[in-house]
Amino acid sequence: MVEPVQSVQSNAGGWAQSMTTRHNTMVHRIAAAAAAAVVMSPIIGIVPILGWLAVYLLIIGIERIVVSPDLGSDSYGPRGAKGMLCDAVLVMSATTFAWVVVPLWFVAGIYGGLCATLYLAAGMLQSIINGAGSLRITLLTCMPSALALIATPWLLSRMGADTNSVVAVATAVAVFLGICGSAARRLYQSDRNQRRAFELAERKRVEAEAAVAARTSFLSTIAHDLRTPITAIMTGAETLRGETPAHARHQLEMIGEAGRMMNSLLNDLLDQARIDAGRLNICEQAFDLRRMVAQTVRMWQGPIRAKGLRFSLDTGGNLPGTVLGDEVRLRQVLNNLLSNALKFTEQGTITLRCRTWLDDAGNHSLMIEVEDTGSGMTEAQLARLFTPFDQMSNDITARHGGSGLGLSICRDLMRLMEGRLTARSRPDKGTIFNAAVTLPPADNIPVVASPPAAMPFIPSLIAIPAPALAEAYAPAETTPKPASEPAPEPEAAAAPQNQPDEAPLRVLVVDDHEINRRAIQLILQPFDCDISMAADGRTALELASQNQFDVIFMDVRMPELDGRETTRRLRLGGGLNATTPVIAVTADNAPEDQMACSAAGMTAYLAKPLTPASLIATLQATLESAAQTQASSASAAA
Repeated sequence: MVEPVQSVQSNAGGWAQSMTTRHNTMVHRIAAAAAAAVVMSPIIGIVPILGWLAVYLLIIGIERIVVSPDLGSDSYGPRGAKGMLCDAVLVMSATTFAWVVVPLWFVAGIYGGLCATLYLAAGMLQSIINGAGSLRITLLTCMPSALALIATPWLLSRMGADTNSVVAVATAVAVFLGICGSAARRLYQSDRNQRRAFELAERKRVEAEAAVAARTSFLSTIAHDLRTPITAIMTGAETLRGETPAHARHQLEMIGEAGRMMNSLLNDLLDQARIDAGRLNICEQAFDLRRMVAQTVRMWQGPIRAKGLRFSLDTGGNLPGTVLGDEVRLRQVLNNLLSNALKFTEQGTITLRCRTWLDDAGNHSLMIEVEDTGSGMTEAQLARLFTPFDQMSNDITARHGGSGLGLSICRDLMRLMEGRLTARSRPDKGTIFNAAVTLPPADNIPVVASPPAAMPFIPSLIAIPAPALAEAYAPAETTPKPASEPAPEPEAAAAPQNQPDEAPLRVLVVDDHEINRRAIQLILQPFDCDISMAADGRTALELASQNQFDVIFMDVRMPELDGRETTRRLRLGGGLNATTPVIAVTADNAPEDQMACSAAGMTAYLAKPLTPASLIATLQATLESAAQTQASSASAAA
């Protein structure tokens, strides 16, 4: 719902604006009065001029206290007794300021009258400028000076001026007052138009922000719902691969590839919507930069070599260990640059260079460079490179797919991290992307492990097996291996298997969508798990109060009682499963969503769409952590 915007007749303008201007220029008015006192003291006398200055300062103080910009309910200002008091104070202030010139006519004659006229004209102009937003204030503060100017021809005639001079002065005063009146009216109208334009712009801004927020919310809801069938597609294709004849595995790989492509498009659309709405935040935590680079290298070596390309890694041997930054977003940028290089390179080499150096403040300046030997780009294409939804040429979508959002999102992410992303390229000479960011050291801050990330969609390549995907996010060496070394054969992800004499793993799956519950059941079915299912939070709490579970998979978005609230009640209930590990299963993968899950008492985080590799890896890590915690507690008790 769009918030209402105040009408034109509001305290944002009119009386409030004019009084605010008068208060802001109070020092200037006092300085002008003091200058007039210094100039006129030899003519009028030091005692009278000091008395006048004291009275004027007193009235200005009263005006500051009595006449407030907050008075009144509209641009006209206060009414009734309060309004009469404010009017009287303003007239007194203007009258006192103008009164000092009256003695000049009687002490200094016609020359004194000329000085008085100039003084009064300057005072009127100042009052017109200060009261531009309110005709009422302009009239009240200009009236004393205007009356004194109108009396000027009469005073001249009393001093013996000839008729022609009196008529000329009277004409000049009339013209001047007419010009002042016209100027005051134009300034008032200009102020009204300006306020109307501002309020219209403000209304449009609020409407635009509401529209962006509604679009973001709509996309988030649609993405959450779409990830349910995507989970079924990817899980079904993965689990059926080992049971399918060789001639049909290609079709399963196509199904899995389609699921990854849909998930990649959804992620891009959600990130772009969050960026447009200003709701994408950078989460600064301590992370191991060497490990992040090593993981990324291992993940991309296989796909790059499968396409017949060479992969070169150059770190210079000086990458720091622990730094402060957003590992998830930095990894996202690096993955997107490598994916883009793989997509547009048909032969040759893809090179990843990482360089760091210390700046004057002791921070690590990181430069990541991804170079390919692909088709390159023209100057016109480079100019459009970071434009959202722009695929540079019509045949790119047909050949490579994608939404055209990846590089635009990467550029915005680098800006949010106070870094930059640039590119240089020539046709048939390849492209070089350069990402630069400053990362503070984090030597004394514990490293926060980032949640398992999803493998970026790689079109037209053989799907990466689940064990390789799990291995890509396993703990890595602190220093990346050179690309020239042969990539180690991936080891199968260890599954939560039980010994024959052990009881089966007791699992509770909570999700309002049957497809998601069946997907988890399908993944865990080969490992002899005792699986219970609940379609909502209340049913989950009832089952948890009656049965002991080893682990609980908890969907976050559920009607009535969502996953986070269910987990809070589970922890506070003190029942059989108050300390049971709870794995959050959700499509909301923003850092703030992950922190909300952790704050609710959830142990781990599993992003949708589910894959066998990510689920088994998360389950294994969760169970190992729970076992270590239990062992530590037993040792402490002993």
